[in-house]
Amino acid sequence: MKIFKFKIIIFGVFCSLIFSKETLGLVTKSKGKVEYKNFSENKFSKDVYRGLGLYGDDRIRTGDNGFSIYRYLDDASSIKILKNSDVQIQGRVDTRNIVKQIEVNNGVLNFNIDKQNTSNFTIVTPTSIATVKGTDFWLVCNGPEGDKFFGVEGDVEIKNIESGSIVVLQENSVVISDSNGNILVQNMSTQDLQQIENLNEESGEYEDINIDTGSDDNINEELDNISDSSEENIIRLQFEDSFGNSKEIIIKYK
Repeated sequence: MKIFKFKIIIFGVFCSLIFSKETLGLVTKSKGKVEYKNFSENKFSKDVYRGLGLYGDDRIRTGDNGFSIYRYLDDASSIKILKNSDVQIQGRVDTRNIVKQIEVNNGVLNFNIDKQNTSNFTIVTPTSIATVKGTDFWLVCNGPEGDKFFGVEGDVEIKNIESGSIVVLQENSVVISDSNGNILVQNMSTQDLQQIENLNEESGEYEDINIDTGSDDNINEELDNISDSSEENIIRLQFEDSFGNSKEIIIKYK
């Protein structure tokens, strides 16, 4: 009877993983106070670790000393989330590509986005909507008060939600968008350059490990680091995801 019940439990876990929402990205770095809320949960959890899978409508929130990086599974696009930030990850899988969108409630973020094949990467704040094909830029979002975008590389189309006005953020330029409908593009000043340098230093101190999430090697490495016990039995379940990649679920029980 115990064996039969155990098989039912394992089958339930297996089915829930296969038929749940698609994984959009993975956390590759987490330091300090970082909270995470799964799309199916009502509360935040502090259990944020390297290799954590992120789904549509998941949310990440950082504290005074918090910092996190996540990368998407279909390319090398990555997002750095600095301290005192609150973001919601959105998107969906379309064939072998991920239609990416992120909702930023407030905070400081760095976007390093690969060229998108089928659709633009969209960033939505309380004030602005940024449309990205592939670029590198910083965003300082002050919630409903407005946004400041710093262009590092490539072009970003930015729309002010209140007025509908659209400007283009380019390399070495700054766009300021406020809740009154004003949106301004200007050349980057010495003060702006210093702010970017400070942000790079603040985020760079956490990047002591370079992680490539282009494959499942990192997840397998994490699993390999789990200590084995002679008192444990292991069940390995293999399946194929929507990208055609082979996946393996390892379940340990005593």
